[in-house]
Amino acid sequence: MKSRILTLVVLSCLACVTAVAQKTNIDWDRQANFSQYHTYAWEKSPHPANGLWDQRIIDAVDKQLQAKGLQKVDSNSNPDVWVTYSKSIKDQKTLVGTGYGYGPGWYWGPWGGGGGPVMYNTWVTKEATLVIELADAKNKQVLWRGAATDTVTDNSNKNINNLDKAVAKLFKGYPPKGK
Repeated sequence: MKSRILTLVVLSCLACVTAVAQKTNIDWDRQANFSQYHTYAWEKSPHPANGLWDQRIIDAVDKQLQAKGLQKVDSNSNPDVWVTYSKSIKDQKTLVGTGYGYGPGWYWGPWGGGGGPVMYNTWVTKEATLVIELADAKNKQVLWRGAATDTVTDNSNKNINNLDKAVAKLFKGYPPKGK
């Protein structure tokens, strides 16, 4: 009985950790020479964020690109790289069962008995994915693409902090080394 409860607690903890961990995915053109790119400008997002979030995303990406030595220029200044982003938000449903009935043969104690009926609870959270792309301004080919997925909460400060962490994580290895 204790091992079953311990297993349930461990699985619940793992589900919680998985729900809050940022997932990232990065890919780039292995033939590109990233040392030739020094300036960038923004293209309008095909799926921009609502309200204040559009500028927050742009600011977070600007901060990372400028820390990597790229200079932001006006779109009329013939930048080396075009930068754009898109976002999506979807509902993430989690189903958790409690009160597991052990069925016949799983008796414990002098009174016997099972665990009773199984009760299911569904939790719905918002999961946001941010995709950032850098493209060569001359040939419009994608050079680098990063995607980050994380849970959105009702706490704006926490969401801003998660955005900053996710964008920093995406650009941690930028520019890519080697071909």
